[in-house]
Amino acid sequence: MSKRRAGRRQEVAAAAAGLSVSSAHRIDRGCLQPQAANPRGRRRPDPLAGVWEPLLLPLLERLQEQKPDQDGSSLKRTLQRRVQQWKALHGPTPEVMSPLAYQPGEIGFCDFTKVKRVAITL
Repeated sequence: MSKRRAGRRQEVAAAAAGLSVSSAHRIDRGCLQPQAANPRGRRRPDPLAGVWEPLLLPLLERLQEQKPDQDGSSLKRTLQRRVQQWKALHGPTPEVMSPLAYQPGEIGFCDFTKVKRVAITL
C-alpha cells in the first residue's frame, strides 16, 4: 500500500508486496477476501433416502462396534470395490453392442499411401 501511495504502478507495488496483480486490484477495491461461492445443494433426489436410516445406518454402527480400531476411510474404499464387483457379477446386464463390420470400399478411407506394382481393376 505504501508503494501504491508513493505513485508506483499496480504491478510494481504487487511485486514488491509479494502479491499477484489480481489480489492487489482486489485490495484496492476494498475487498480483502474473494467472495466464496454458495454451496450447491443436491441436484437429484437422494437414492438412499428410504434405506439409510432403517437399513444402512444400523449396519454401519454394528461394523463400528465390531471393529472400533479400523479407520472408516479405508473401509469406505473397500466397500466401494466390493459393491462394484457385486454389480459386475449380479447386477443388471450391460447393454450389448454389436461390432461394426465394414465391407471393403464402403467407407472410402485413404491414407495416401502409394502402392507400387499392384494392378487394380474395376
